[in-house]
Amino acid sequence: MFLKNEAARLITINHLVGDKETSYPILPGENPAVEVPDAVASIDFVKALLKNGSLRRVGADEMEASEEGDTDMEALRAEAAELGIEVNNRWGEKRLREEIAKIEA
Repeated sequence: MFLKNEAARLITINHLVGDKETSYPILPGENPAVEVPDAVASIDFVKALLKNGSLRRVGADEMEASEEGDTDMEALRAEAAELGIEVNNRWGEKRLREEIAKIEA
């Protein structure tokens, strides 16, 4: 199962498998969805976050579209770097295009 963070803050899911605890940090914003075991869906914390919209399950079709978008973001970041723009990794596509337009104008 893939989860996407729709909140404005980092969400970390801690999951105990046997006697080993694993953490899954899920970053907000334009960051990719994180693959987690299906068993985390039964954790009350995760159920609550899914219910209130802070977390969202991502399907295979959306993952493919996201991967295509990643290529666009990489191209925009490369273009911005060529123009001498100091790129912040938190910037989304809109902000990158705005910064590139400022330089090209």
